[in-house]
Amino acid sequence: MNALRRTLLLLPLLLLLTVTVEAQEYKKTFNAAREAALAKDYATARAQYAAAANGADEAGDAEVSRQARYVAAQIDQRLGNAALKADNAESALQHYANGVAIFPDYIKNTYGQGLALKKLGRMDEALEAWSGILDNTQDRRTALAAESAIREHFYFQASSAVSKNAPSASDGDRALAALERSKEYVEPDSDYYYYVAEAQLAKGNNAECVAAANESLALHRGSRTDAAKIHFTKAEAQLRMGDTDGAKVSFRNAAYGSYKPSAEHYLSTL
Repeated sequence: MNALRRTLLLLPLLLLLTVTVEAQEYKKTFNAAREAALAKDYATARAQYAAAANGADEAGDAEVSRQARYVAAQIDQRLGNAALKADNAESALQHYANGVAIFPDYIKNTYGQGLALKKLGRMDEALEAWSGILDNTQDRRTALAAESAIREHFYFQASSAVSKNAPSASDGDRALAALERSKEYVEPDSDYYYYVAEAQLAKGNNAECVAAANESLALHRGSRTDAAKIHFTKAEAQLRMGDTDGAKVSFRNAAYGSYKPSAEHYLSTL
């Protein structure tokens, strides 16, 4: 009876010791993961960080769990980037998805998902991925990269429509449709209004072209050379409207960089 009582009294202590030993195992796994990562054995490191995170969750160790998940997500991004560079978008997409699953707050993997999806021709899904991180305040650099990627997609469509010799009114309509859709995701910027101006010029809407060019110039924050194309498009519309004096001013402002010869040619004939 005394032996039984002693055993019962010791039982809570024995359980505590067992829990402590088991709880410490996840820290060993975490340290092993770190060693694997230092040895650039990323596949092993990723698996061990995930295991350490699960062990930390069971032990109620939120700090170690977060650290393990964060580093695992970084490894996923590294593996995804390598796969994307090797032109293996499917593999890259899986690595990025693993990173999002284990640590959603590390939005570089969400951005990577968008890149892989774009590579696979799944543009609507790419736009959805990027748009989901635009408001992120913890990693503004990646959020802005997602915003740029969205703009680049729609502006490329607009540019492709109107940047040909003698674009037609239907080309202008296609450009305007792409630009209108861009507003579902991002606010109009200087480039947006520049392509609106080009589209309106293609459609023969000269007053609308000048108005859009003025909006573009008001938002423009680059150099005179960068702004030259906007002034040149505005000048073309002004010429068509019979505003020779206004066109001269715009062509003078367009006489920079690659637009300088054409602008100066127009000035010599006006």
